[in-house]
Amino acid sequence: MLQFPVDYFQDEVREGFLVDATMKTVWAAELEVLNEIAVICARHGLEWFVAYGTLLGVVRHQGFIPWDDDIDIWMKREDYRKILELLPKELPEGYVVRAPYAREGYPEYQVYVNNSDSISIEPEHLLKFHGCPFYVGIDIFPLDMIPDNKKMADMQRSVFASALMLQQLEFQAKTAGAVYQENGQADIEKAMSQIGKLLEILKEQYGIMIGRNLLHKKHRTALLEELWRAAEKLSYGQVTDNHGIERIENMGGSHQIAMYLDYLKFGKLYEAAWFEKTEYLPFEGFDVPVPGNYNEVLKAIYGDYRKPVRSEGMHDYPCYKRQLEELRRKVAETENVKNDT
Repeated sequence: MLQFPVDYFQDEVREGFLVDATMKTVWAAELEVLNEIAVICARHGLEWFVAYGTLLGVVRHQGFIPWDDDIDIWMKREDYRKILELLPKELPEGYVVRAPYAREGYPEYQVYVNNSDSISIEPEHLLKFHGCPFYVGIDIFPLDMIPDNKKMADMQRSVFASALMLQQLEFQAKTAGAVYQENGQADIEKAMSQIGKLLEILKEQYGIMIGRNLLHKKHRTALLEELWRAAEKLSYGQVTDNHGIERIENMGGSHQIAMYLDYLKFGKLYEAAWFEKTEYLPFEGFDVPVPGNYNEVLKAIYGDYRKPVRSEGMHDYPCYKRQLEELRRKVAETENVKNDT
């Protein structure tokens, strides 16, 4: 369990913004989740970096951005794949791993690790998470190498775009009910037709075999998994020859890296060299890993990042707002039980 200064859990004004005692407990609980992930990574030699607003907070504030309430990290794809296998086995009891198609109703691209699946006011839980009754978590985003070979990079982009499109369409079909079933089925059929053509190209040009039987509705979870794997192979130039032996295609190297959602939506790319080394900087009193050239990374994301700009729309601050009613019910139930006894 992490140790914080005695006065840490008090209201505090940071850069003219009030961070109340409740948010301090949320921050501390999130740091506990981060520490569990860090321990697993250290045990298995996996590399990670703080990302996005967390990285900005580290560099500019040596802690959370005062008006921020979450933690994001990056992992390169190879280590990201390994952590997905390790988290369910090695996280403490009660932790929850939400990953695309690993959990019903979770349509996101990244993995989300929660300290719990529900609010808890049990003394043991409150002690472990510094008085925070809410379920909190960490986003883990994969970083993928972008091939210098334009043809292979374009194919990688097509595979990722197809997988993300199918993922969103399937989620909509499951959650929107009859209205979507009537209007959205055509979208799914059109997407499956496009993906079918993509499978033929992957087979003919890159030796990446994905069975067409996976286009059937009942196999789409497996289809998505195969599309992710195909995109990863393309990022490292791994294709298969006619004898089924995997080889590295001459793709002229790979000097850029991206979180693929950012790349598809905004065209954001980073130089891979910026992530070759790791530095450690303080964050709320603890040292966390940052990319060796974090200055260039932050400029690529935010431009002039040194000047604080309070963003009101990025998150529904505070993150626990939607859990407050659940907390009230939980407290009321506990009080009723006490009164009955």
